[in-house]
Amino acid sequence: MELAGWLMVGLLSGSFFFGIWYILIREDTKKDLRRQIGGSSFASSNRAAANFGAAKSAIDGKLAEYQVFMRDNAQALEARRAQLEAQKLAEEKDRQQRLMQAEMEKQEELRREEERLAAERAARIAAQEEADRLEQERLALEEEAKRREEEEARRAEEERQLRELEDKLKAEEEERKAAEEQRQAEEEARRLEEERIAEEARARQAAEEEMRRQEEELQRQRDLAAAEAQRQAEIEAQRLEEERKAKAASDQARLELMERLKREGAKTGDVQISLMWNNYNDLDLHVVAPSGERIHGGNRKSACGGELDVDANVRPDSKKPVENVVWDDSDGNEAPGGIYKVYVHHYKKHNKRGAKDPTSFKIMVNNGGEYLEYEDELNFGDPIKLICEFEVDPPHVRNAKKKAAKIALEAAERGESVDLDELTTQILDPENLNKPQTELEVVQEQEREASVAEENRAAEIEEQRMHEEARAQREEANKLRHEEAERQAESHLQKLTENPLSPKLEKEWKNRMAKSNGNSGEIQISLIWDNLNDLDLHVFAPSGEKIDVNNRQSECGGIL
Repeated sequence: MELAGWLMVGLLSGSFFFGIWYILIREDTKKDLRRQIGGSSFASSNRAAANFGAAKSAIDGKLAEYQVFMRDNAQALEARRAQLEAQKLAEEKDRQQRLMQAEMEKQEELRREEERLAAERAARIAAQEEADRLEQERLALEEEAKRREEEEARRAEEERQLRELEDKLKAEEEERKAAEEQRQAEEEARRLEEERIAEEARARQAAEEEMRRQEEELQRQRDLAAAEAQRQAEIEAQRLEEERKAKAASDQARLELMERLKREGAKTGDVQISLMWNNYNDLDLHVVAPSGERIHGGNRKSACGGELDVDANVRPDSKKPVENVVWDDSDGNEAPGGIYKVYVHHYKKHNKRGAKDPTSFKIMVNNGGEYLEYEDELNFGDPIKLICEFEVDPPHVRNAKKKAAKIALEAAERGESVDLDELTTQILDPENLNKPQTELEVVQEQEREASVAEENRAAEIEEQRMHEEARAQREEANKLRHEEAERQAESHLQKLTENPLSPKLEKEWKNRMAKSNGNSGEIQISLIWDNLNDLDLHVFAPSGEKIDVNNRQSECGGIL
């Protein structure tokens, strides 16, 4: 029980005993008793009974008053106790606030004192450092002055010694030159005689060596020319065959793509990425623009103008579906320049006949008129897959290439050849951007004529060089009186323009390439060996990228 409860019990008990005591000793009761005893000694029982009832009524009244008094006292005590507690809490709160305020003031005073002491320490340290720096500078200046004095004294001594040495060397040099000139004169006479004798021997040996060398060179040239001609012929034949097959496959794929796009009412543009496959499954095409924004079914149009205008097989509607992302330049949505990334996601495998996995697909990319084709396959549940990355030129570069291609086509119709890359560079030149088309063509014509003239001059110089070389060989042959040398020289010039057969190794290489369905190109590296061991070919491109089994295709176009 709390203290207040105990106090209340004690107060009520004391009040009760006080009331009993008060009833017993009060004066009116005593007076009534004395009055009754002093009377007729209890005259009648009725009167006595009446007097006792009045006393009881008085006692009840007093008890009622006492109860009211006790209740009022209890309420007053409770109010006082609450007031005292509130006052005590207020005083405690005020004391705590005063203590906190005093503590804060003390801490603030300590902080200010610490800051003052820190500032004084920093000032003393800075003053000490400045004094040390000035002292070091003074010592350094004194050391520098001392070093300069010593250096000047040393330099003066060295110059004096050098002058003395030069004078001595000059005298010795003059004496040596005189002796050397005499010795050289004697040696020159002896050397000339030895050279004359050696020249005659070398001439004889050179004639014999030249004949032998020419024979070996002619044989080597025959072998090399034969191998090179056969190799070039086979490479060209294979290249033409591969180009024919690739063109047929590419043309067929493009034709099928155009039919599907036309069927879906798709748009076309200067930059376009299309996805086509041949079952009812739902594949999704994702294209990441150079800005990093991803174009797909949930974001069909990008801020840079790219649009997914065809989204197929959300329901299994077509067995030959197509999806298409395009930058429609006819609406002014020119594709920005930069790196584009193409992803494919196997979104859903429909429960329909003809919707089997893996699902093979093709990606067709139109990059400013240059078409690229990629093939791959996915199963349902596979993660989204990066299929290809390609770089798109900025719009002004693509327009310049189109302009250059148009000019080159017109030149080809006139029977003229134009360097397309050089023409594109000229169009992109800021000095030529604002020139009329006719003036640019005049500049190109002048450059073309200058190039043709330069080629003609180079051909004339080469022809003259070859004639001079042949004439020198004929003169040497006549000088040595060997008609065979002249015949071999003429045969050498003739063999340089022939196309001989390839060697055995070249034929073996071509056979292995054909069996492995290997591609050929202008730059090609092949590795062949004759056992069952596993060798790996690693090629580093000029960019530093390595082409091997883990990176079969490089950024610069190299393919393993």
